[in-house]
Amino acid sequence: MSNPQELIDAAYDVIGEGNSETDWEIVPTEHAELFADQAGSLSRNLRGSRPKGLAQMYEELNEKAIKARDNFKRTVSRTDTAVFCTATLAALLLVAGGLQQPLGKAGPWVIGAIGILGVIAGGLATMWLNQIKGGDLAKKWSGARARAEAKRLAYFKSIMEGASDEPLEQLIVFEYTRRFLLDNQIDYFRDRGDRHLNAADIALKTSTQAVFVASIFTAVAGLLAILVPQLVVIAGLGVIASAYATLTMSRSTVNQDQKNADRYSVAEEQLKERKFDLDTYREMIASGDKGAVQEFFEPIFVALEADHKGFLNDAEQRELAIGAMEKRLDTAKAALNKKATGKSDSR
Repeated sequence: MSNPQELIDAAYDVIGEGNSETDWEIVPTEHAELFADQAGSLSRNLRGSRPKGLAQMYEELNEKAIKARDNFKRTVSRTDTAVFCTATLAALLLVAGGLQQPLGKAGPWVIGAIGILGVIAGGLATMWLNQIKGGDLAKKWSGARARAEAKRLAYFKSIMEGASDEPLEQLIVFEYTRRFLLDNQIDYFRDRGDRHLNAADIALKTSTQAVFVASIFTAVAGLLAILVPQLVVIAGLGVIASAYATLTMSRSTVNQDQKNADRYSVAEEQLKERKFDLDTYREMIASGDKGAVQEFFEPIFVALEADHKGFLNDAEQRELAIGAMEKRLDTAKAALNKKATGKSDSR
């Protein structure tokens, strides 16, 4: 009979260290074939109707979540860009209005073209905003993702429930869940957390630079206006820079870059700390403790479920960011209409 350490080593050798690039996929059929020679009972477990059914549901929901995410982000990006263009054109209308003399006969045509483009940009922004709000794009994404992740956890729980009470079989299931859930989620939180943190830092840096440029244009316009009053319109370029700063931060806010980076960092730390107890639980399982596998992973399930709830709560923050985007659009359209009307009245 093998001693506990031999059982531990055997189970670890069967499952292996893992591959962070592919282990996120739940593919019980492929896993069943992969472990068929060295872990027949695990292979049969993976082929069971419940694990296969849950894996299929996860795959379907995951595909829906990806499509919903791409649709949401694509539409939001278009909307944000259209809002920025509307604000930019409103500012250019101000600049062009103050340069009627240098523009000469082309002046009315330039103003007319800018006004038309502004109306088009504002109309597109309104259309895409209605798609976001009317289609509940943010909720569809977060809801599909939360359901998919719930099925992922249910899948691993079913694998645990389907294992026999033999220490080696329990150890193999333990290592399987360690590799394809615990290690995989640590990699996910680390990589995505770093990505969000970098995005948040870039957004803050870019926004700060744009605000600096805006303040320079405003100051220069004020100084030049003392000499040539018409040059006060240069302040319009500052408005464009300020709008770009808002655009950059808006995109980061919608993506919840800083918040996600913080949340993922906490989750990664919790899971890493849980790994400190791997050897202790391996020994418990090898010694015949039938509840050790579930006991080890229960806090992990709780941590992951908490992260899923946090993701759902982020949907509310996205809604607020979209509301702020709508207010910016209203302000830009009002400025555009005011300048167009003002020019029309002066003719």
